Amino acid sequence: MLESSIQVASRLCGVGVHTLRAWEKRYAAVTPQRAENGRRLYSEEDICKLQMLNELCHHGNSISAIANCSNVELSQLLAKFTKKERLLEHLSDDYEKNEANSPNALSHLVLALDTYKLDVISHELNKLVRTLNPKDLVHNILMPLLQEINTRVTRGALSSDQVSAISSMIRFHAGDILYLSHRQAARSGKVFIFSSPQMLGRDLGILSCALLCTHYRHKIFYFDHHLSSDALGQTVEAVNADYVVLDTTHQSLTNLENYLTKLLYQLKQNKKFILFGDDQFVSEDFYKHRQFKFIGSLQKFDDFLKEI
Repeated sequence: MLESSIQVASRLCGVGVHTLRAWEKRYAAVTPQRAENGRRLYSEEDICKLQMLNELCHHGNSISAIANCSNVELSQLLAKFTKKERLLEHLSDDYEKNEANSPNALSHLVLALDTYKLDVISHELNKLVRTLNPKDLVHNILMPLLQEINTRVTRGALSSDQVSAISSMIRFHAGDILYLSHRQAARSGKVFIFSSPQMLGRDLGILSCALLCTHYRHKIFYFDHHLSSDALGQTVEAVNADYVVLDTTHQSLTNLENYLTKLLYQLKQNKKFILFGDDQFVSEDFYKHRQFKFIGSLQKFDDFLKEI
């Protein structure tokens, strides 16, 4: 049986020497034999497995999730990705020929998620923001897409870094709608500010709220960077905002209540606050306050916009 040193194995499988050692030590991906002098000796089966692991990692799989799979299992998994690659190439060729529609576009996006094809995701999103109205984009594309992303995060198919990259891409394309909304806002529309007591994470719920506002031709100011309570208070007064929508997802109770208390002290009593997300992060006192409204879903936020 042909056996190779770690340097040769590294060249054959396309994985760096340090990475190979890490895969062995942390995940027991392979267990090479040892020569009399202690050096690693990799069999053909070891190298075959390492090649498949490397290729699957390039497709977006986490090494921790696949390191202990057998060569047969890895081969089957790789065959699925190869099939999806061919389908994605076919979709890419047809992109310019077909008009965007929600069912097909969503299936293209989900397929691209499975192979982490950011170029396909970007291309499809670019078409969608140009062809769908904001409400359809939120309900028919973004909401189901976020569910698909969360499902893949739960089963380890997408890493947190990959989700951050996808979320940033969604924000980038949604920015076109938010920019144009200032010119299209109705004079009778309300002024909304969207922000967060802490840095916004990968959750895109509050961005979807902002997009829904543009559908009803309200004027919006969307801040994806954290604003202190002082800065937000000054901004609210500067643009004469009617509503302040705050993302309460994953906020700590103490931080959120301190933030809200400072805002109330600064602002006039006619300002309204909408807390979007996890309402369990606020005490009962805030529920009773007439300036606060709690909304836990995009559908309920949409219903609220229809009423004002």
